[in-house]
Amino acid sequence: MNILAIHTSHDGSMTLVKENKFFAHAQIDRFNNIVANAVPPLKLLIYIKSLNIQFDAVIFSFITHSCHWYWEEQLIKFNLLKPNCLLKYTDIDHHYYHTCCAKATVGNNKNMVVIDGHGSIVGKSGSVSPMGEKNFHEQESIFQDDQKIYHSRKNIGYNYEFRTAKEFNLKHGAFRSCGKLMALAAYRKDIGLFQKETEAKIKRMMPAEDVTYTGGVAQNVLANSQFLDYKNFKIDPLCTDQGISLGVMYDYMKGDLTLPSSVYLGFPPSYEFLHYPTFKDYDIVDTTPEEICKILRKNPVALFQGRSEQGQRGLGNRSLLMDGTHPHAIKIVNTIKNREWFRPFSPAVMEEYAGEYFDIKNPSPYMLYVFKTKKDLPNVSAIDKTARIQTVNKKNNLHFYNLLSTFNKKYKIPFLLNTSLNLAGHTLVEDLDDLKYMLDNTPLRYAYLPEVGKLIIN
Repeated sequence: MNILAIHTSHDGSMTLVKENKFFAHAQIDRFNNIVANAVPPLKLLIYIKSLNIQFDAVIFSFITHSCHWYWEEQLIKFNLLKPNCLLKYTDIDHHYYHTCCAKATVGNNKNMVVIDGHGSIVGKSGSVSPMGEKNFHEQESIFQDDQKIYHSRKNIGYNYEFRTAKEFNLKHGAFRSCGKLMALAAYRKDIGLFQKETEAKIKRMMPAEDVTYTGGVAQNVLANSQFLDYKNFKIDPLCTDQGISLGVMYDYMKGDLTLPSSVYLGFPPSYEFLHYPTFKDYDIVDTTPEEICKILRKNPVALFQGRSEQGQRGLGNRSLLMDGTHPHAIKIVNTIKNREWFRPFSPAVMEEYAGEYFDIKNPSPYMLYVFKTKKDLPNVSAIDKTARIQTVNKKNNLHFYNLLSTFNKKYKIPFLLNTSLNLAGHTLVEDLDDLKYMLDNTPLRYAYLPEVGKLIIN
């Protein structure tokens, strides 16, 4: 069967199964280039059409302010549905789908904990929620064996969003800016105390062991780090609503869904665009990791390869890199990123060297925790000497690992400054068209495409 799951509320996403096997999971805003927007993009519809498949089933999930009706209209227009295609709509138990996404990415656990921002309404249309309440707005939930054993409205995530909106004078989309408040906590005593209060509230409701944690609040890396010593504690790397369609698909397929990896899930890239006249004003040359390392010593380099990583962070397939020891690395990278002065950059480090530079015991491939630094690393750590690191090995990202390994062999430095490949306020780069836009509109001069051994020079 060919199955499509689409989450059509904010932070929309789609998950595609072809002939009963996982094919791709993608954030919709990467194709319409409007952050958190789920309106169906023409580019994405044309791409799905090129796969020459029609769907046996389409499952739409949403909360409120959804465009599921528009998606249905467009799927019909593009002739993507079989005549007897099953169309299913689900707006119930948003938190349950968070847990299903977590099972798909990091696996099941005794306790599946969800802590959201605004949360979701359970018990719609006069029905009764699993806990016996009608029309209850929940923000925190705990599941065991797919049964909800706890839910509440403690406002942990909502209060964080509210404080963010107030601090940065935001009328909309504060949930997308909570990372700014988290970074500012190291500089402002009042915000630092608020962060600690938030951490304490999360810890009070967290089971002591055997936890898989998801929901938007699981992006708070400072809070996450208090659980590093917990037994069997895991965090869903697709913890925001951008993972909901994956959870819907996992549920629909009754768990029979195997992912090739847990974040590099986007559509396979095409490099045909390199041969179009669009890049006629650029130099495209053959290159090697050794040549890229020479450039990285003084210049930022975009790393573009493979399926795009899903979630909030660039993890080596759509990353902007530079030598993290360069004395002016932050200033140089910020000519491209324009990041606020109080927001630190992060390092990607070879897994086997992580313990030499950071107080870390286990791999951290998704930048979901912070760790104390053991050495002075001002360009890739916060003012409190902690860093949100990504550990890289051959299995989770071969080309990125080879680049880090080459850099280490040449310069005795096993890490690079790593930030997401996007403009401030824009979605992550998805394809070569997006990459060209970034090259055209920033001082970025170099883009490395390791799968085809090419360097684009602006």
